[in-house]
Amino acid sequence: MINQELKKKIALLLTMIMLLSSTLFSMSFASILSKEGERKTVITEQAYGRTYISSESLKTYSLKTVINGNSIKISNGSVVFEFTNHSNAVKVNNAKMTIDSEAYIKNNVAYVPLKFIFETLNYTVGYNNSTKEITLKYNGNFVFPITIKDDSISYKFAKPAKRIVSLAPSITEILFAIGAGNMVVGRTNYCNYPAEASKITSVGTLYEPDLETIIDLEPDTVIAATHMNEDVMSALSKAKIATLTQASPAKINEIYVLIEQLGKLTNHTYESRAVVSSMKSKEDRINNIMKSMPVSQRKNVYYVVGTGKSEYTAGKETFINEILVSAGCINVASDVDKWSYTLEKLIEKNPDYLIGADYSLATMKESNHYSSLSALKSNKFIVIDTDVFSIPGPRIMDYSMKTIIEKLYPQYKNQLRF
Repeated sequence: MINQELKKKIALLLTMIMLLSSTLFSMSFASILSKEGERKTVITEQAYGRTYISSESLKTYSLKTVINGNSIKISNGSVVFEFTNHSNAVKVNNAKMTIDSEAYIKNNVAYVPLKFIFETLNYTVGYNNSTKEITLKYNGNFVFPITIKDDSISYKFAKPAKRIVSLAPSITEILFAIGAGNMVVGRTNYCNYPAEASKITSVGTLYEPDLETIIDLEPDTVIAATHMNEDVMSALSKAKIATLTQASPAKINEIYVLIEQLGKLTNHTYESRAVVSSMKSKEDRINNIMKSMPVSQRKNVYYVVGTGKSEYTAGKETFINEILVSAGCINVASDVDKWSYTLEKLIEKNPDYLIGADYSLATMKESNHYSSLSALKSNKFIVIDTDVFSIPGPRIMDYSMKTIIEKLYPQYKNQLRF
């Protein structure tokens, strides 16, 4: 039998272990960083599933660190990282973003996320299990001219864009996210994020932009997404204005590619790589959190794109399907590829939850066609901002996946760390 005093000591020890495991800091240790065969010993720490590198070790890679109070500034002449102690907010040059980890200062030394730093510097970061080394592979210098492809069409650019008219909300949002918002001189009525975009001259709708207004803005580049007016784009080409069309991404990875392409076009490569790195890290964390969830605990959901007269949803060949699945859901509409669905299928699948706009909920409640859906009967309709959810841009992690997890699996909310 364990006496009472020993029980108290064990309880105290367990409490101390729990407290230590919940703190930000871990013990510093030496790691081998292998850069294409060149090995260097660096000081790293592990916290919350991420590897941090010390600012002292970054000197080896020509990165200078200045600590001023809670401010951590790391630079090399081409890029400036601005972290804040115990914050997941970061600024790369003039692009603001959040990451899924917090930089911190310990004994007058800064510790910052290793992978985020080196991916922004254009390295592929890996790990060699056999040698127990962190590996770095440089992806090469970026120079103009560049070629950007859209399916079978290639667009060539001899120099960076300077004055851009954006004909899609996703394009506008990405340009601002990578710090190129000051290059946007024209946008559509639907390009309303971030708030600064509303101050930019509107050229009309996605489908019917005003050609004269666009030309009057004297852009050097006009960028459109899937929904565009081909006659307008052709007229712009004849007017010697560079045009670029990009099909709306159907996969999350295609969103990453689009962000990096726009980074090259605007010469904001560091910022675009930083945005992509931050998104990939969040996606990775979400996947690691949710992969342990048994299938029996995953909610069957149906995403409402359109309802009433016809049913439209997100099928398996859409980035929204990837969002739902990554966030721990089973998309009942994965039996179709794209967007078109039927009322009969929806009734048959009878999902646990419906996800969509408030007006979709109102439409369904007012119609007898949906009265048999258990999700409506039990008021399991998650209202979201579909304008945000449907945009293939940087907010697919910070809003879309995060919202689904917070609403359906709140027990995992605190593990997200963003």
